[in-house]
Amino acid sequence: MSLRTRLTLGVAAIVAVAVIGAAYASHYSTSRQLRTATDQFLHLRAERFTKSSPSGPSGGGGDGRGGSLDGSQPPQLSGGRGPAVEFDAVTQILAADGSVASSTGRPALPVDGSDRALAAGDGASRIRNVYVGGTHYRMITAHQANGGAVQIARSLVETDNVLTVLRDRLILIALSGIVFAALVGWALARRTTTPVEQLTDTAERVAATQDLSTPIPVVRKDEVGRLATSFNTMLSALATSREQQQRLVADASHELRTPLTALRTNIEFLERAGTLPADEQAALLAEAHLELTELTALVSELVDLAGDARVDEPVTVVDLAEVAEDVAARFRRRTGREVTVDASGAATMDGRRTMIDRAIANLVDNALKFSDAEVEITVRGTTVDIADRGPGIEPGDRERVFDRFYRVPSDRTKPGSGLGLSIVSQIAAAHGGRASMHDRAGGGNVARLELSTD
Repeated sequence: MSLRTRLTLGVAAIVAVAVIGAAYASHYSTSRQLRTATDQFLHLRAERFTKSSPSGPSGGGGDGRGGSLDGSQPPQLSGGRGPAVEFDAVTQILAADGSVASSTGRPALPVDGSDRALAAGDGASRIRNVYVGGTHYRMITAHQANGGAVQIARSLVETDNVLTVLRDRLILIALSGIVFAALVGWALARRTTTPVEQLTDTAERVAATQDLSTPIPVVRKDEVGRLATSFNTMLSALATSREQQQRLVADASHELRTPLTALRTNIEFLERAGTLPADEQAALLAEAHLELTELTALVSELVDLAGDARVDEPVTVVDLAEVAEDVAARFRRRTGREVTVDASGAATMDGRRTMIDRAIANLVDNALKFSDAEVEITVRGTTVDIADRGPGIEPGDRERVFDRFYRVPSDRTKPGSGLGLSIVSQIAAAHGGRASMHDRAGGGNVARLELSTD
């Protein structure tokens, strides 16, 4: 079932519940109101008999002056209070023993044990629905003060007709409302799901064609519009990632070709080692070992650059002063060179310690490679500066040195893969910061690693 259909059915169901509930409440309220009005009528009519007694020895209104059962001349209440017979109700008098003493209309009303008990003086009154000859009546049975009881019934035919007409109209209104709600829901669902359908079509096209260059037009500013914008951003990120991946593969192929070619040449020479002097053999072996070392380092850095350390390393509280001291101590042991640390203003931050350690280490290694003097690490807040007294970097090369495999022309004869600074830039971006190069006063270079505390 499509999203549009589910939304339509959902809207229709909600409206159906509301409309049916309102219709039922209206019908029930009207029914209660009409029944209450009927009950009030019956109670008022019964009071004529319960507060005074009809004339005649039977108490049934049969005084010989027209108290006939057909109601043509209704009996009179004692004291001249008015007629005991009304043509809008059927009245029936019960004697104290529960027998019918007189009746002012047709049909005869039903008498049960409770009615006879009331006639005998047990209780005040009772009211109920009865069916007589297939006609629906509302009937009250009330005890008379001088004994016996009176039964008064009023037909509910007109009331039932009114309720039936009301019920039919409410059903028609409810059905019309549900159909209208379904149509409106369909229109709203169609308007709402159109961008989602566009997203689906685009995603399916991208999956089928691998074409990331077709964005979705965004014409809305609601949640669906934001979803489309996010989808476009994702497509752009995927396209950028693919481009970087392709460039990385191309650059890696180019960079790997040089050491592999050198290794092949040296191996070919070593195959003829029997005809070469011992010193040349040793030189070839040393050169092959050097090329193999550089090739290993290059492959290792390629793996680091292509991978994402964030997947495995959790975010923890990182003390930048501690990281700087660890890096400096490690390079002092390895190289015997002087690496000083000034971390008096260092801060702590949430980050991935191993990645930050790798970034600072790459910058220190780069500084030691191009400078014979000591290297200084300065930490202020979440900014780390690595200063050296090397030849510096030309302004035009300061941004490009963070590109993959880029090397300053004057330094291309020195060992290195051209990936170390690119890894630094990637780590800085992963921590919401950036890496940059600056001139140092008095000569040299300052490599700056800025990390964000957000």
